[in-house]
Amino acid sequence: MTSILSSISGYFSKSLILGTFLPVAIFTMLALILFVPYLPPDIVISSPLEGWEKEWRVIGISFVVIVVSGLIYNLNIPILRLYEGYPWRSSLIGSWLRRRERAKFDSAQLRLDAMRAALRAMEGAVKGNPANTTFISEVMDNWRGLVRQRTGDGLTKSRWFQSWRESLERAQGEEITAQWQAIDQELRSEFSLYRFELKHAYPDKRALIMPTRLGNVIRSFEYYSQREYGIDSNQIWPRLAAVIPEDYAISIDDTKTTFDFMMNCSLLSAVLSFCVLIAGLVYPAPFVSPAMALWWLLKIVALVVLSYFFYRLSINRAHAWGLLVKSAFDLFRWDLLKKLGYAQIPKQRKDERALWTEISRQAIFGDRFDKKSLAYSEPAPAPDVYPTVRSSSARARFEITRGVKAGNNGDSLVVYVRVKNADSATANGITVWDRLSDDLDFEWDSARLDSEKVHTSGINPYQFHIGNLVANREAILTYGAIKKDRKEH
Repeated sequence: MTSILSSISGYFSKSLILGTFLPVAIFTMLALILFVPYLPPDIVISSPLEGWEKEWRVIGISFVVIVVSGLIYNLNIPILRLYEGYPWRSSLIGSWLRRRERAKFDSAQLRLDAMRAALRAMEGAVKGNPANTTFISEVMDNWRGLVRQRTGDGLTKSRWFQSWRESLERAQGEEITAQWQAIDQELRSEFSLYRFELKHAYPDKRALIMPTRLGNVIRSFEYYSQREYGIDSNQIWPRLAAVIPEDYAISIDDTKTTFDFMMNCSLLSAVLSFCVLIAGLVYPAPFVSPAMALWWLLKIVALVVLSYFFYRLSINRAHAWGLLVKSAFDLFRWDLLKKLGYAQIPKQRKDERALWTEISRQAIFGDRFDKKSLAYSEPAPAPDVYPTVRSSSARARFEITRGVKAGNNGDSLVVYVRVKNADSATANGITVWDRLSDDLDFEWDSARLDSEKVHTSGINPYQFHIGNLVANREAILTYGAIKKDRKEH
């Protein structure tokens, strides 16, 4: 899903300078201090610059920084994929890390299921008998398997357990109820927090789990739109970016820039530590004395720790970046739907998911094998002018006339609707829509077409299904109506 990982606002200078150029400049200086001294004088990197004046040396180093910055900037997505674990996820270490992450995911899901079951049982206990000592004791005995140990002003599990046992021994009903309510409230808080953390740390499907924490955090928001709305973010994000307001797009890119800074610092720290290690092994100057060897090892360890530190910071920034991406789908998907030409307004989440799933499928694969396409608007509502005629034949043309005659008594009417097919082809599936005034009721089973019964449906307006009509032929529909305030005879 490379599209969702790219800059969208069009303002590249800020992201390039702060996200890439600044880390490269910092670590270039560190390389001159930590790495270059380990190289022999005859191959020292800075030797070509020794004959230059100070200003030209600065220009030369700046040129190197700019070139490296441009290289890292254009390799941003491959570098990000490397940190997510895509290139090496099938390797031995990648497979092991994926199994470990999947085990964490499975354990978290089981714990959520246990907490959810406990909450349901607790609701029943509170509604029935909040002092149900047998059930509450069972919850307390299994509490350690449901939630994590927490510290702070609230009761810990051990204090809960102790205070609960003391309440049972004293048989104080009010204290039992109070303790039970505290346990119920804290479990609900734990459940919500744990569910939130799981939802934002992992994708919703086990098969999508990556070897690294960063990869799983990014996948969790890459598949957010799919889970919530049925939107394939890989295909729809470039289109959504076109309707996102400029200020919001800049906010997304600013957060992505901070993330890039952390990730690039992590990468450059790791590269620099590797260079220092290789330089010390190939040119064993550090081993001249134990103190120099210790200083060499200390540099390597410090750079490795620094790389991991920036990696952990990048995970936190990925959460913030993902929140803005997910919010973009929440806020602007309806604007995109209009821009795509669709006037449909789903009334339920399942209808919206079906709509976006079909739009995503069309964007990926094109037309369906059965050539059925998604309508740009909902079927037209019942007409406001009656009577009217509809047909399954798209190009059919009709002439329609309506009239009434008095019935056998003063309280009834007979309605006549003449329908003529003015087209040169047979019209199929004809339906006549007609509406009675509010003071009239439709007479049951009175609709006829040439003395044949007509299937009728609907409630004012009524729909009369009269079938097919050949070209230039007409049919007369009749039905009865009775006054609502008719006199009794």
